[in-house]
Parts: sequence; structure tokens; C-alpha cells
Amino acid sequence: MAKKKSTKSSKSKTSMSQQIAGIATMGMPSPVQKVASSKWGSKILLLLVPILLASGIITISFSGGMPSVNVNHDRAAAVGRDLRNEALKAAEQIRTYDESGYR
Repeated sequence: MAKKKSTKSSKSKTSMSQQIAGIATMGMPSPVQKVASSKWGSKILLLLVPILLASGIITISFSGGMPSVNVNHDRAAAVGRDLRNEALKAAEQIRTYDESGYR
């Protein structure tokens, strides 16, 4: 009896998020492209970029049909301070909750 040949290619299939990340990082250096189009890198990229855009840390502008990505370092520092303060508040609430004996 003859064996059936596998129709799958030897290269694993890439997900839609990997394909999008590959297209989005086309103009970047090869190591960045490889990380961004990896299984986990693409998922992180697709989650992180909208958060950075919504918080105002990065902005995208178009000049002559070419996109330009800008990083607002002052806004990034402000968001970092806010996150740190919120984390400290949450940690204090947890300590207070634990000390009060509620479990």
C-alpha cells in the first residue's frame, strides 16, 4: 500500500496577526521584523500599539503619503508616573485588606 503524501508545506503557517505585523514592520530592520512577526511578538504588537496610540504616547502622521511614527517622551513619562502611582495605591489597598483580616 502506498503512503499518502502530505499536502502541508514544511514551513508552519503564519497567523493573520503575524502577517499584519510583518506588513506593518516592512521598513524596519530585519531583527525587528523577525521579532514582530513571531508568534508572540505579533500578538503583543497588536495589543500594545492601540494602547500606545490611545494614550498619546505614539502618534502617526502622514506627510506626502508616507506615514511617520512619532514618540512623545513627555507623555510616556507622564503615563509611566500615573501607572506607578496607581500600582502603589493598589498595593496599599491590598496591604490594608490583608492586615484587616478579611480573607
